[in-house]
Amino acid sequence: MSTDLSDVVLDEAASRGETLTIHDLLRLIERFDTGPGVPDDRLDRYLTALGNSRFNELSLREGLDKRLVDAEAWQTETSVYRLDGGVSAFPPQWHDNLTGETDLTRYVATMTSAVDGGSEEYAQGGHGDGVPENLLLDTAVIFGGYTYAEAMAEVDRLREEDLLDAGADQHPNARLRLTPTGADHLGINPEADDVAIKTGTDRTKDRRIKREPLIGRSVWVVYEAASRSTGGDGVRPRPHHRLF
Repeated sequence: MSTDLSDVVLDEAASRGETLTIHDLLRLIERFDTGPGVPDDRLDRYLTALGNSRFNELSLREGLDKRLVDAEAWQTETSVYRLDGGVSAFPPQWHDNLTGETDLTRYVATMTSAVDGGSEEYAQGGHGDGVPENLLLDTAVIFGGYTYAEAMAEVDRLREEDLLDAGADQHPNARLRLTPTGADHLGINPEADDVAIKTGTDRTKDRRIKREPLIGRSVWVVYEAASRSTGGDGVRPRPHHRLF
């Protein structure tokens, strides 16, 4: 790891302005600089560098103190986690299960079983259970060594091979879950209630879905706002991904 700080991290952090959270910053550092986990002294240098530019260093450090948790499993989208000698935007459980892993079906299994109350508790993403796609892509880059484009292509391949599914949801940050075939691939019981697995649920009962005629036939159309404000970690349409 270079002793120099990443200009990409600093520039992207600066572009977030006041919406930048300590969770966002750690994800940037892990993606563009350190990989999984940020050593304490490296994070300290980033906080100092940002404090010497447009940010209030004290506020960033207070955000770290407020959001830092000592927990093995995922808590919230704004939490950051204590590791041995460092900090991460992701819980130790994910580091144990995903570091070096390239099978994205294992990511979905880990990430949908890791949320207290079920994966519906993820604050971001589309309707129902499963992993918000942007979160899956970020973790694939950080833990699996993918580029963002490679991770997107791999998600598309797994969906084409019926290992992952996003249902009928056309949300730009749709939630991904295992299919029964994907569960079988991992040796997971398709009836398991701690992992998000596609079922035969009739999505047409979703109040956001309305039947519309189109060129002589009927289709189901999902109605939802294109984006929403989420304090600096908002939904971004797939064709226009930012650096992070």
